[in-house]
Amino acid sequence: MNQDQRERAQQAWELVVHDGASRAVLAALRRVLRVKRGEIARVSAALPGVVRRGARADLAESEARLREAGVHCELRRRSV
Repeated sequence: MNQDQRERAQQAWELVVHDGASRAVLAALRRVLRVKRGEIARVSAALPGVVRRGARADLAESEARLREAGVHCELRRRSV
C-alpha cells in the first residue's frame, strides 16, 4: 500500500474551511467540491469546520481552488 492509499484509508488529512456559511462560500463549495443541493444544509451547519477528509494528494487541488474563490481554508493533518 502506498502513502496516498494509506492516507485515504486513514482519512489522515482534513480540508478545513474557516469561513461561515455565506452565500459565496456555499456557492464555492458546491462548485469546487460538487456538494449536492440536498447536502448543502449539512455542510452549512458544519461551517466553519471540516468539509472533507482523505489523502493530502486528493484534497490539495480542492484547497487551492477554494482559496482562489476567496474561501479561507487550510489542509491539516488529522490528529488521531
